[in-house]
Amino acid sequence: MRTIAIAALAALILASCPVRGIRTYDAFYGKDKSMPEVLKHEMRDNAYLRIIFSEDVTLTDIEFNGRKLDYSMYGTIFSIPFPKTLQRGESAIISITAEDNAGNTTKASLKLIGKNTDIPLALINELSIKGTADSPDRVEILFLENGSSAGMIVSDGLSGEENHSVILPDIAVKKGDTIVIYWDHEAESPDPVLSNGRTGYIINGESRTTLSGTNGAVLLYDETDGDIMDGIIYTTGESELADGYGNNRTRNAAMTLMKLGLWEGDAVSSILVTSSRVIARLPGAQDTNTAADFFITAARKSTFGKTNEYFPYEE
Repeated sequence: MRTIAIAALAALILASCPVRGIRTYDAFYGKDKSMPEVLKHEMRDNAYLRIIFSEDVTLTDIEFNGRKLDYSMYGTIFSIPFPKTLQRGESAIISITAEDNAGNTTKASLKLIGKNTDIPLALINELSIKGTADSPDRVEILFLENGSSAGMIVSDGLSGEENHSVILPDIAVKKGDTIVIYWDHEAESPDPVLSNGRTGYIINGESRTTLSGTNGAVLLYDETDGDIMDGIIYTTGESELADGYGNNRTRNAAMTLMKLGLWEGDAVSSILVTSSRVIARLPGAQDTNTAADFFITAARKSTFGKTNEYFPYEE
């Protein structure tokens, strides 16, 4: 028994100590153990996906809404065609399995939503910022060409900040048409307004709060997390806060618009605005990206849903 114990102990010591003249190897030493990563992906023309990986990979499996695609290529950048072009607003799931040279695999599942490829040029045309129950806050968007409003965004602040955003529905608009957003109240009637052969569509913004008083901003984006198409800055000019903009949200929006070349100079003065006197763009859709594009209407002379007319407030 003692002999067996000594032999076992000797075997344990030999197993735990390196033996001279014999090398031991880690089978995985120096081998790439990291999975490839998706660095960027974007859908183009609603017809194919452009995807970039962190290293060369082979695409071993691709499914589009559960349907396997016959596509197997090697590289870092891929353009994967869809079996069909997505319609605007249509959703799909594409799943991709990629394998690198060391055999590491990764799987990415991406939700795709068909983009609006017919976004018309548009401007913020009229704005009620001191609304009441009888004359609520409203934002009017004027379309300068034919197209679809699907997915366009109207927001009371920059994307990523705490604000309220309204996603416009899929409306086939024509040049001169408008969409009026009832910001925090439901419209009395959802029926479109017809004026001079143009249509003013009515939608509810469903905000829990009003627009940001007399110091604020309204921005128009072409899509979620997209580019700013137009913006308006308005203040009383009386506050010393945030460089005179009244609050940081308004200041941040103003700085961004100026940086993008979408605003110059002072904000639109909102001192004379009331529930019945609103901010309106000059007739003819004047757009110099300055406060000179706008005027304060006379009481009860707003033209939401109709062609703007010049009835300024006079003290």
